[in-house]
Amino acid sequence: MQELKLKNKAVAFDRLKLFGFGGGRYEKNICGGQFKLTLTVAQDGRIFSAVTDNFSGEEYILHLVENSVGSYVGAVRAEYDAVVSNFIETCCESNIFRGEMTQRLIEYVRETYSGELEFLWENLPSTAIWRRQDTRKWYGVLMNIPERKLKLDSDKIVYVVNLRGDALTLADGVKIFPGWHMNKKSWITIKLDGSAELDEICRRLDESYARAVK
Repeated sequence: MQELKLKNKAVAFDRLKLFGFGGGRYEKNICGGQFKLTLTVAQDGRIFSAVTDNFSGEEYILHLVENSVGSYVGAVRAEYDAVVSNFIETCCESNIFRGEMTQRLIEYVRETYSGELEFLWENLPSTAIWRRQDTRKWYGVLMNIPERKLKLDSDKIVYVVNLRGDALTLADGVKIFPGWHMNKKSWITIKLDGSAELDEICRRLDESYARAVK
């Protein structure tokens, strides 16, 4: 079996059963039934895959060899990649934002607005946005940045959220700052390190959602 290494992704265990897993294992016949593709998820979240020849019982690996070519290998590789891609999309989620406060905010947005993070920039994997579904306007930007970007005397990396809000009124230079990398009058940046209470952050997010109408 081969371990699948997923960058910035983690298994969402509660989604496995819906995908077809039983006891941490998923099986599907591919290529007209000649091969069986197996995905196994360990309790620690590691993911393993195997393609087995249903007639010989031997494991097939040529689809994983980069310079292996040919229509036969290509067919196996195409079906394997399709299943794995579907698994990642359905059963995995971003694990970039691991801070407790950050995770609680993500869950709040999911429960309140059915909002999911969108990763728009391939070269910025630690930056994601929330947007309203009706207006398609952003109401939040989640990222991790050095505190020095907020004009603090520290290179410590912190999770922050950018929200629509009146920076001239709200920014205090301690927990709320003029929007970093955004309009510094109409956006604010809040540190997600515990300096601001979750209730306050959620209230500011609600206000930002309401502002994202035009």
